[in-house]
Amino acid sequence: MRTSTLVAVLVAGLAACIGAAVANNGKQPPISAKPQAQDPQQAEIDKKKVLPLEPVRAPKDLGQKAMEHVRAIVAFGPRNPGNPAAPGWSLQLDYIERHLKSLGLKVDRDTWTDRKELITFTNLSAVIPGRKKERIVLACHHDTKCTKGHPNPENNFHFVGANDGGSAAGLLLALAPVLLAADRDATIELVFFDGEESLDWVWNDAARALFGSKRYCKKHRDALLLGEESRIEALVLLDMVGRTDLHIQQETYSTARLRTILWSAAVACGHREHVFQRAEAASDDHKPFLDAGIAAVDLIDLNGNPHWHKPTDTIENMSAASLQITADLVLTMLPEIERVYVLHKD
Repeated sequence: MRTSTLVAVLVAGLAACIGAAVANNGKQPPISAKPQAQDPQQAEIDKKKVLPLEPVRAPKDLGQKAMEHVRAIVAFGPRNPGNPAAPGWSLQLDYIERHLKSLGLKVDRDTWTDRKELITFTNLSAVIPGRKKERIVLACHHDTKCTKGHPNPENNFHFVGANDGGSAAGLLLALAPVLLAADRDATIELVFFDGEESLDWVWNDAARALFGSKRYCKKHRDALLLGEESRIEALVLLDMVGRTDLHIQQETYSTARLRTILWSAAVACGHREHVFQRAEAASDDHKPFLDAGIAAVDLIDLNGNPHWHKPTDTIENMSAASLQITADLVLTMLPEIERVYVLHKD
C-alpha cells in the first residue's frame, strides 16, 4: 500500500472512531442481562418454513436421570473457579469425569492457568467416534457464577446454579449413553467448558468470561492448521435448559440454518410452545465458535427467566420434564445436523 493511501485510510478510520464516540456521548454501550455479542444480529427465521424431521424421542426416564445428575452436582454447592476456587468446583469435575469413564469413554482434562487472572480453569471432553472423523460438538458450561466479593452487596449471596450450570451438565451426562448406543456417521464430542461466567458481575463484552470456549477454539484452530485433528462442523450448546417453565428463546446470533433445524425439531416433537416464543441475542460459549467460522446454535432459556443469577436458581425451580423436552430436541436435531454439516447433503 502506498504511503499516501495508508495515511488516507488511517485518517478516515480515526474520523469514524471519533464520530462513533461523539454519537455515543462518550458513554459505554448499555450492558444487557446476558450480554450481547458485538456481531450484528441476524434476522429471526421464518417459522412457517418447517423441515420434515422425524421425531427422535429420548428414553422416557432420561429427564429423571438428568435430574439425578443435577441433584448430585448441586449438592457440591457453588462451583466457580477462582483463587481459591469454590470446593464444589473440583468435586464436580471429578463427578463428570467419573461418570463418563464409567461409560467406557476416554476423558480429556484440559487444565490451564490464565496468565492475566491467575485463575486455574479446566475443560472436560469425551469423544464418541462415528464412521467419519468430522465432529459435531455438544457442549455446556460447568461453572457457576461467583456471587461473593462483589462491590455491590446485592450481588453477594449463596448460589448453587441448579439451572445455570447444573441443568446442561446433568443433561449431557444423561445423554451420553444414548449417544453411545446410536449408529452415527458423525463423531460426537461432549465438552464441558469452564469459566463461562464473567468474573465481574457485569459482562463487559466477555472481557473476563468465556475462558473455556475461547481456549477450546484456539486449540482446535491450532491443531487443525497442523493437521492434528479433524474439523468441527457444528456446535450445539446447552445453557439453562431445566427451568420448570421452560422457554428456549430464539438466540439470534446462532446460525440461521441451525435455528431452523431446532424449530423444526420442536414442531416434530410437539414442543413448539417451549421454543422460540421470544427472540433475543445472547453472547455465550457459542460466540468463539461463530467467530472461528463454525456453525453454532445456543439452546438457552434466558429471556424472561426470573431465576437467572438469583438465589432462587435451585432444584425446587427445576423440572425433569423440561430436561426431557430438551433431550428430545437435541436427539431430533442431530440426524439433520449430521446430514447437512457432516455428509453435506441438501
